[in-house]
Amino acid sequence: MKATLPTKRTVQQPQPIPTRPAPPIPHRPPRRDLLCIALIGLAIQAFWAWRIHHPTYFDAYYYTNNAQRLAHGYGFTEMIIWQYLDHPTALPTPSFTYWMPLPSLIAAAGYALSDNFRAAQLPFWLLAGLLPCLSFLISYTLSGERWQAWTAALFTAVGGYYAAYLSQPTTFAPIAWLGALGLWALAVAARQRQARYWLLAGIFAGLAHLTRADGLLFLLVGLALWAWDAIRGRRPGWRAVLLLLAGYLLIMTPWFWRNLIVLGRPLPTAGTQTIFLTTYDDLFAYNRTFTLQTYLDWGWANILRSKLAALWLAVQTFIAVLGLIFLSPFIVWAWLRWGRGDRGVWLRPLTWYALGLLSLMVLVFTFPSGRGSVLHASAAIWPWMTPLAAGGIGLAVDWAAQRLPHWQPQRARRMFAGMFVIIAAILSFITSGGHPLRQQEAALVQQISQSLPPDAIVMLPDSPLYYYHTGRPAINVPNEPPGILLQAADQFHATYLILDQGHPAPLAGIYEGTTPHPRIRLIHDYDGTRLYQLLQK
Repeated sequence: MKATLPTKRTVQQPQPIPTRPAPPIPHRPPRRDLLCIALIGLAIQAFWAWRIHHPTYFDAYYYTNNAQRLAHGYGFTEMIIWQYLDHPTALPTPSFTYWMPLPSLIAAAGYALSDNFRAAQLPFWLLAGLLPCLSFLISYTLSGERWQAWTAALFTAVGGYYAAYLSQPTTFAPIAWLGALGLWALAVAARQRQARYWLLAGIFAGLAHLTRADGLLFLLVGLALWAWDAIRGRRPGWRAVLLLLAGYLLIMTPWFWRNLIVLGRPLPTAGTQTIFLTTYDDLFAYNRTFTLQTYLDWGWANILRSKLAALWLAVQTFIAVLGLIFLSPFIVWAWLRWGRGDRGVWLRPLTWYALGLLSLMVLVFTFPSGRGSVLHASAAIWPWMTPLAAGGIGLAVDWAAQRLPHWQPQRARRMFAGMFVIIAAILSFITSGGHPLRQQEAALVQQISQSLPPDAIVMLPDSPLYYYHTGRPAINVPNEPPGILLQAADQFHATYLILDQGHPAPLAGIYEGTTPHPRIRLIHDYDGTRLYQLLQK
């Protein structure tokens, strides 16, 4: 009998769930969805806007003050001096020699309707409330899936760390719109090779620069993308780059002309001096100039340590602010996966801008970056981060479903998306709800102002706050010892000084009373906030 070999038993292996192919890019998102998202966003921002009755931090006070003066016919002038790097000579002084004017122009349009803070908030409330619609459109373009677009929109609507800032006159809401739209226009220009999108990208770059000084980076990214296509033989043509520059100059030329007339140069130099700071407090130095040589004299060891510290702060900003901590892994996952695929052309402007912004803030504007510059500038990519977070959630569920055959991916995606939106809403309320409203400071400066002569000029740590609540001129306390402080006071005719526990280090002896000065006399102590009279020589 012939023996037969046993047949090899075939073990059936479980088939992995195939990864979903990228859907075709849709052309028309559902209008009903956009309407619902707009109503949700406006309602959420109405809560954040209504809880504040005046600006709540330094920058917002500055933009609001200048919006009032524009609306009242005073032009680009201000009755405060908050930094001395541009060497102001007297009050009133030209405004926007450090920051850019568009937020105040927007708020001035609100003041033209009614002379109150709610009117100034109105355009920012609209920009903030409608911002989730922009994230919905970006997500829908990238994924073609409604659940992802809704998730991105709701992440944007709850606001995260930005919720406390978006609905007041400042750069957050404008730069979020202009930055996100500028990156979108560059992506469309590179993808469809239609010249008009280069012009549109240039206009958005100009508006972004008119909002923030670092908005110039959008123009540089556009030029880099054009050069990249030219090098790779795609021949975008000279017409494209000329339209990009024309759009930018169309917006910025009037501002360059104003600066030439008032300052003698197209852009002020105060901001460039911050490149060479060795401590952030020297932003408030008086009659000092910071140059490359003074920076190098600080020593390479100190320079390197400051760059590493700025890098770490920038990374923390990305994780905590843009990613709300728990969304950061999903953002990175989608960014890397989609960036290598057919969506890469959409993400290339975003990637280049993010890398450029990181390099600019860490290597160039090292000290301002750690005091809010990264936070403010990163708002430009917030409407892109939330679509990436939603996409990363989808990728994570698909990855898990390949290893867990009993999963129902479609149901799991919506379940996790809803759960993460709830977590994001809770974190937004905790972080932004704790933002100080500064009501006590407002009441205190009003109380102090009423005890002073009507023509008194006060020197204090927050001159925009004082001017807003009192309507009286003020100058910031310089980061200098008493003798030089008095030089600034004499130049600008300041007769009173306010110091609190956050006083500049060179004035510790005055505040603590250990090294008094004969021309600085303590008048009253308001529970740690001390009022001094500055005596004449």
